[in-house]
Amino acid sequence: MALKRISNSLVTRLVLFGMLLVIAGGAARYVLQARYLREDLTQLVSAQQMALADEVAREIDYKIRQRRQLLDQLAATLPRELLGQPSRLEAWLAERHSLHPAFNLGLLVIATDGHVIVDFPRVPGRRGASAAGNPGFLRALQGRAGVGAPLVGSFTKQPVLPMGVPLKDAGGHVVAVLVGITALTAPDFLDRINQGRIGETGGFLLVSPVDTLFVAAGDPDLLLKPTPPPGVNLLHDRAMAGFRGSGVTINAKGVEELGSMASVASTGWFVVARMPTAEAFAPVRRAQDNVIRHSFTAMALVLLVAGVFVRFTLRPLHRAATLAERMTQDEIPLEPLPVVRDDEVGHLTKAFNRLLDKLASSQAELQRMAHHDGLTGLPNRMLLDDRMRQGLARAARHRTQVAVLFLDLDGFKPINDRLGHEAGDAALVEVARRLSTVLRQSDTLARVGGDEFVMLATDLGPDASEGAARLARRCLEALAAPLTIKDNLCLLGVSIGIAISDGTGTPEAMLLAADQAMYVAKDQGRGRYVIASGGDGLAFAS
Repeated sequence: MALKRISNSLVTRLVLFGMLLVIAGGAARYVLQARYLREDLTQLVSAQQMALADEVAREIDYKIRQRRQLLDQLAATLPRELLGQPSRLEAWLAERHSLHPAFNLGLLVIATDGHVIVDFPRVPGRRGASAAGNPGFLRALQGRAGVGAPLVGSFTKQPVLPMGVPLKDAGGHVVAVLVGITALTAPDFLDRINQGRIGETGGFLLVSPVDTLFVAAGDPDLLLKPTPPPGVNLLHDRAMAGFRGSGVTINAKGVEELGSMASVASTGWFVVARMPTAEAFAPVRRAQDNVIRHSFTAMALVLLVAGVFVRFTLRPLHRAATLAERMTQDEIPLEPLPVVRDDEVGHLTKAFNRLLDKLASSQAELQRMAHHDGLTGLPNRMLLDDRMRQGLARAARHRTQVAVLFLDLDGFKPINDRLGHEAGDAALVEVARRLSTVLRQSDTLARVGGDEFVMLATDLGPDASEGAARLARRCLEALAAPLTIKDNLCLLGVSIGIAISDGTGTPEAMLLAADQAMYVAKDQGRGRYVIASGGDGLAFAS
């Protein structure tokens, strides 16, 4: 009788109805809030990943083009009479390799019959071997330079990337082929792919669609392994067919992940930035957990309050949900929700506000990482390019001049070799600090390579050459004092190439002119500067 009376009680029914409402409301918030947050996070993380993938792809493209340009320069300057003098040809290659060690596994000259005439540095068995059946060699023999297919070297036994360029006589006939070989694991080549991480478990892939190979990957087991066959990873299949963008897919290991693809223009490859959705959407799970916890708390409150108190209690939650929904629909900007009371609704609002703060912080940090060097904190090549374009535009508008100083450290490699990479990193940080002291507030110092820096001085007057020379001399003085690295005194110098513009031209042209002037400075004895002339040549100054 008592049980029946309780079950028929209006109070019991109201309590049960209230609990059902709480359960239903919690379930609705669980589903809808998760959906909106997942959609927003998908867009946000996709945009961030796409920016990283595009940055890494452009960095790899720059390094490939840089090596192609170097090989073209060597081919243009190689004396053709040395092709019949192997010993002198080897000495010539050795000298160029020491100046331009980008092809760390060697430079080769191959005769038209496919036999290797000379290689430097020497690799046992490579000289005299035949490359007659190699597609890249055959393409160069037909007069077409290019990047070969990534492979495991027959003699170095390392994953390598060959590049070939034809050597032509005065009549335009191919008389030999010059080949440069770079290890895929060489330092400062594909490090962003091999060592880069996105979040805790995400990373990068570098894929060659033509060769159906993983050229590089954060997982070393994937290096030079075939890509998955069609049907295993649908997003990968679309990327192999030319799609570039972001999407969610199931990878070959059965893990759902968010992937973003960007092209490496000079090779036909593409970079994949990927992150498991379990990590990418972790804030959604936390928000869902908060909804569940607070729904149970609300159920307990229903047992304690009745009537008008229900509406009074849920009013802030309704307001918070309305504001959150309007934010997800872009009706109002993303901003912290007002915390009306310090109860369960308030806790949920605070959790949502903390989530917004974390998203904003993550976005700001990724934006900073995309435009600054991770070691020195200096602007990177992307930010430098933007500031150069702004400086050139101002120079053209106000009839001022812009100077670019390309700095390459002298003596840095021995520090790395003798004291290790940590010492090398410490040296780069100290160099960045010293160089920063010579800048004006309006100037920019950027790190653009391993031991390469660029200074941008804008809004210069008619005496820009003298101003740039003074700045170069201050740089030389700043690095004259020895560095103390791991209790060792280390001497570093710097060779500087200077390019000056009145606002005409492009950042790429100025950097190329300054880079060429820097190499002239190195050829003239290092520890000096060279100003590129306004014509085709270079004027020397020290």
